Amino acid sequence: MNHKYQKILIIRHGAIGDVVHTSNIFRSIKNYNPNAQIDYVTGKVPAQLIEHDSRLNHVYVLKGKDYKYLTKLGLELRKQKYDLIVNLQPSIRFRYLAFLAGAKSQVVYKKTFKLHAVENFFETARKKIKELENPQNLELELPQEVVDKVRADFPTDKKIVILNTQTSAARHGRKWPMEYFKELALDLIEQYNCLIVVSGSKEDIKAVKVFENLHPDIVVTAGKYSILESAALFSLADVVVSGDTGPLHIATAVKKPFCIGLYGASSVGRTGPWGINHFAVSADLDCIPCDRRKCKIKEYNGKEINPCLMAIKPEHILRVIKDNDLLV
Repeated sequence: MNHKYQKILIIRHGAIGDVVHTSNIFRSIKNYNPNAQIDYVTGKVPAQLIEHDSRLNHVYVLKGKDYKYLTKLGLELRKQKYDLIVNLQPSIRFRYLAFLAGAKSQVVYKKTFKLHAVENFFETARKKIKELENPQNLELELPQEVVDKVRADFPTDKKIVILNTQTSAARHGRKWPMEYFKELALDLIEQYNCLIVVSGSKEDIKAVKVFENLHPDIVVTAGKYSILESAALFSLADVVVSGDTGPLHIATAVKKPFCIGLYGASSVGRTGPWGINHFAVSADLDCIPCDRRKCKIKEYNGKEINPCLMAIKPEHILRVIKDNDLLV
């Protein structure tokens, strides 16, 4: 078979979840053309998730976004003589980078809310390689030694449920109330005798202190693991419960867990958990999805609120778990 594009560059800088959502592109290209050389340009944090992937030849880590640096990187990339550049970052700066990198052919991503993000990214590449087939699940390759290292921290035969309680501070409209997470954790322990792991980054340590000493079967790991180790942690879980944020999408792309996404302001159709083993829970309100960073109602009794997320109760999550036998 004569493959037109043998050397391909993918560009996507930005949110971790977005980079995870693009992974089906290089996965499907390698399925179609195992001899293709695929390189990727992305930021420092998401690079950690894909730099070990056997389907990628090289991952270029962006060290800045100023034009001086982008010029230097673009000229370095030009030496690779790519056949195709799939530019999934359509800003002026990254169009400039793609222009300097040069290629026989280029295609640029155009965002649309008519498609899921995974499909939106994928269809960009398929404009040039029409034979590509989009897998019905996401798949990240994790180094086995990293998985084994994290597994050693959890010597238990109990089912593991991970609660990712935090989202970006700028995305208040995606955050489920902490009192609901606490109630859910205790109900899960009572009903399923499972181990609850509260994940998070260093920035989340203060927020998740409410779980410390709450119950012997609740372990807080916020700030303990790198992004790659966190992905390994998710791969050990039986169930992951999270708002619409990067860790949720990482969890959907590792092998084991069932994922339950909590959706308020954001659209399930656009960023819902991708894959047949995952679930999205949202309220039946006319105002959603509004995609606002903060609810227009703003606050109640002096507290910021999200009616759309407050309408999702812990019992709704328990019902998803029970009805689908997720912890059997």
